[in-house]
Parts: sequence; C-alpha cells; structure tokens
Amino acid sequence: MDLGVAGRKALVCASSKGLGKAVAKALAQEGVRLFLCARNAETLAAAVAEIQQFSTHPVLCSVADLASAEGRERLIEAVRAAFGDPDILIHNVGGPKPSRTANTEMLAWQEGFEQLFQSVAHLNAAFLPGMKAQRWGRIICVTSLSAFEPIPELAVSNAFRPAITAMLKALANEVAPDQITVNCVAPGMILTDRTEERLADHLAKNPHSDRASWLADYAQSIPARRLGNPDEFGPPVAFLCSELASYITGSTLCVDGGKRRAYH
Repeated sequence: MDLGVAGRKALVCASSKGLGKAVAKALAQEGVRLFLCARNAETLAAAVAEIQQFSTHPVLCSVADLASAEGRERLIEAVRAAFGDPDILIHNVGGPKPSRTANTEMLAWQEGFEQLFQSVAHLNAAFLPGMKAQRWGRIICVTSLSAFEPIPELAVSNAFRPAITAMLKALANEVAPDQITVNCVAPGMILTDRTEERLADHLAKNPHSDRASWLADYAQSIPARRLGNPDEFGPPVAFLCSELASYITGSTLCVDGGKRRAYH
C-alpha cells in the first residue's frame, strides 16, 4: 500500500528508542525524510544508524531536551537548518516519574507541564505556519490511555494527557480547512524500555515476584492476552500521516490490544 508520503519531511521526537524509534522506522520505510531527536547522544546515534538501513534519504538528528524551552528552540533551529519546516510532526516524550496525586510535589507538576504540554504547544507554534502556507500537514501526538482513564501511580500523566488531547482536538478543528490533520495515538502496554523500568520498579518492591509472572498477570488484563511490541505501533502512526488518512482528524487511535474500556 502506497501511503503517498515519500519525500515528505518528518520530525520524530524522542526517537532514539521505543515507540519513537518504531514510528521513525515505519516512516523511513515509506520514503519519508527524517529528523530524529533525543536527549542521549549515544543512543540517538545508534538509532540513526539503525533507521538509515530502511531509508533512502540521509537520516538527520540533533540532541535535544524537549522539557526545556531552550532545548526546544535549539531543536527548531536545527531542524530548519537541516531541511526547513517539517511536513509531519510527531510529538513524543518520555513519561513522567510515577507518583500518587496527593504526594506529587509542586516541582513535578511544573516539570510535567513543560515536558508533556508545553513541548507540544511550542513545536506546534513553530511549525504550523509552514504547514498552513503549503496547505498540507500532519501532526501526531503519542499520548497514553491516561487520556481516557486514570492509571494508578501516574498522577502527572493523568493530569496532562487529557489536557493535551483536548488542546489538540481544538487545534484539529481550527486547521482542518488548511488540509492539516491533527490526531493522537494512545499506546497500551507495549514492551519498551519504559515498560522494563516499571517492571524493575515492581520487582524491587516485590522481591518474591519475577518478570515472567508479572508480564503474564498483566497480560490477563488485556483482551488480546499479551503485551504489544513497538513494531505494531509504528505502522498505525505512519498510516495517520498518509494521504489515505486525509479525512481523519481530531481523533485518538488506541493501540492497546483492547485495554481501554471506555466507549469513547
């Protein structure tokens, strides 16, 4: 299936591993020109080398901290210097540290706002004018099932993921006449480094548990009865970036094996 995006330019945030790298790989296979970013230079370089195997264009990159305004400004400048404004913008950042709502410190709320919400708003403000000028664009935000229902111990995510979803829904309505689509993709439990971190935290608190048992128990809460893998996440995102998805906007696609229980 030809998605009709070969030669388009995409910025994929937090793309050195996990879901971001899976999205970059899927877009590379469609002939999209890529700019990757991440905080760690070593893992970013390794991701670029890996993704380059699937791309017919040079894969560009820059080290960037999306949780700070200064880091985002440097990224914007680097992207424009490399290939101008992107046609496709993939928002993705690491999740905030676990905490319960009642004991979340004020600094954690402030950091979560910068990391989750402001990173999206800032990059949108920078790159939307270019999309509007050419009357074509795709904005995709990797969110979480916490946009629909609270996840235990993830207070900051529970607060800001719904806010991001609401902001992007409003934006989708505003820019639809410019042939720009704006959608979210909410992953369920997918085997990434982030999942392994949660598993390690669980095992530290429960020394009599083990990895296989934890994964098996969690899988029972998923209708598909298994966890996903990153390669199942990238292609749906690539489809939302395509010409074929030009009439899909303001939506959230859940890639979760049926984990989300809500009707809407």
